[in-house]
Amino acid sequence: MADGWATKRARACVSCALRLLCAVDSRWLDVSISLSMYSLVWRTFSWSLDAFDTDVSTLRDTSTWVIHGTNIMSYLGLLLLVFFPPVYIVQTIVLTLRAHPAHFVDHIFVCAQFVVAVLTTISNFSGTVDLVLVPLVSDLLLHVWQWCAVLSACVAVLALPLYITASGPRVWHMLWLPCVVCSASASDLSLVLQAQDASSLLSLGFVMWGASIISGVCFAVGHIRRSLRSFELPTLISPLSVVSQLALGIMALGVQSKRVWGGTVGPATAPLLLGELAMAAGAVLGLVLWAASAAWFVNAHVLVAWMQWSHDSSGWSISVCKVAYPVASFTMATIYVARVWSARSALVCSQFLIAYLSFVLLIVPVARAAVSTARLIRRMCKKRVTSDRRLPTYGTIQSM
Repeated sequence: MADGWATKRARACVSCALRLLCAVDSRWLDVSISLSMYSLVWRTFSWSLDAFDTDVSTLRDTSTWVIHGTNIMSYLGLLLLVFFPPVYIVQTIVLTLRAHPAHFVDHIFVCAQFVVAVLTTISNFSGTVDLVLVPLVSDLLLHVWQWCAVLSACVAVLALPLYITASGPRVWHMLWLPCVVCSASASDLSLVLQAQDASSLLSLGFVMWGASIISGVCFAVGHIRRSLRSFELPTLISPLSVVSQLALGIMALGVQSKRVWGGTVGPATAPLLLGELAMAAGAVLGLVLWAASAAWFVNAHVLVAWMQWSHDSSGWSISVCKVAYPVASFTMATIYVARVWSARSALVCSQFLIAYLSFVLLIVPVARAAVSTARLIRRMCKKRVTSDRRLPTYGTIQSM
C-alpha cells in the first residue's frame, strides 16, 4: 500500500512538472519585452528633456517611486529573460518525447521574440552602466549584440521561404522586427564603446536598418489589409512595432552618428561632415516613418471606436502585452522626434502616450484581476447558497 501511495505521489509530481513546463511559452517573452520597454520609455523621456529649456526640464523631477518602479520592472524583465531559454529547451525536449513536437515555424517566431527581448534589455541597461564597469560590460554587451545580429539575419533570411510554405495566418512582419531592433540597439550600445568600435557598430546598424526596411514595411502593410476584417485593437496596431522601430532606429543612429562621426568627412559626392549628413538623413527619414505610424495609430483607434459604436463589436478587448510593445515603440519614436526636431508638440504627445501605456500595463491587469476575483467570489457564494438549499430540514427528517 505504501508503494502504491508513493507511485501516485510520483505521478502527481510529474504531472505538475509537465503542467508547469507547458505554462512556459512565448508570453514570458512578451512580458519581459513589455517591462523592459516601459522602463526604457521612461529613461529616454527623462534624457530627451535636456534638449528643452528649464520650464520643460522641470518635468524631469519625477518622484522616487517612479524611478524605483522602473528599476524593478527592468530587473523583472531581465529575470524572465534569463530563466526562459533553459526552461523552453527542456519543454521542447519533453514535448518532442511525448510525440507533441512544436512546428518549426513556431520555434522561429520564439527565436525572433527572444532576440527582440535580449536587444531591448541591452538598450535598457546600456545607458545605466557605471563608468567603472564600462570596460568590462561593453565587451560582453558587444558580443551579445553580435550574436543577436547573426540570429536576426538568419530569421530574416528564413522569413520569405516560411511565408511561402507555411499555412495559417501569422504575424509575418514580426520576423523582420529583430533586424530593426538590432539597428536601434546599436545606437544605444555605442554609448559604452570606444570610438573605433562604436563607428563599426553604427555602420552595421545602418546596414541592418537598410536590409529590413523594404520587407518590414511591405509585410506590415499586408498585415494591415488582413486586419481590417477583425477590427480588434491588438491586431490593428501590431504593424506599429516594425514601422515605429524603423523610425526610432534611423533617428537614433543619426543622433549617435553626429557624436561618433563628427569630424569625419563624407564621400566626394557629398563633401560634408559624415555625422551631419547622417543626422540630417536620419531626422528626415525618421520623421516620415513616424508620421506614417502616427496616422495609423489614430486610424486604428478611430476604426475600433466606430465599429464599437455602430456594430457593438468587441474591439476594445485589450491584450496587454500585444498592445504594450507597439504603443511603447511608437512612444519611443515620438520622444526621438521631440528630441531631434525640438518639437514641443511631440513632447506633449509623448506624455499622453506614456500615460496611455501606463494605463495598459498597470490599470488594465489590476482591473482584470479585480473582476476575476469578484466573479470567483460570486460563484463561491452561489455554490454555498445551493448547498444550503439542499440540506434536509427538520420536517423532512421527521417524515423520514
